[in-house]
Amino acid sequence: MFFGKKETPEDKREKEVQKFLKENSLDEVSENDLQILRRISSDLAGLNLLKAGLALSFAKAEEQAKVAYLSALVDQNWIIIRKLDEISKKLDNTNNPPQL
Repeated sequence: MFFGKKETPEDKREKEVQKFLKENSLDEVSENDLQILRRISSDLAGLNLLKAGLALSFAKAEEQAKVAYLSALVDQNWIIIRKLDEISKKLDNTNNPPQL
């Protein structure tokens, strides 16, 4: 179909958020945390444009290093969030053993 439904900016943003969550293995976190992760990942999607622009600009090496370090910290935080969610699920399972 040539004239299908046009994708709205919200649809594009949601698609980017889903992709981001999948890439960082965060798509299976608890429902309580998912809304917060969606907001964070949505905010970070805008920052990727800033990071790309900074890399292409004539920014000082110090500024580029700051962005790289902050980006690494964000990635580390995603790993911590994922691991804490795994621990939480395991603790929930041990505190609530299956009923026979």
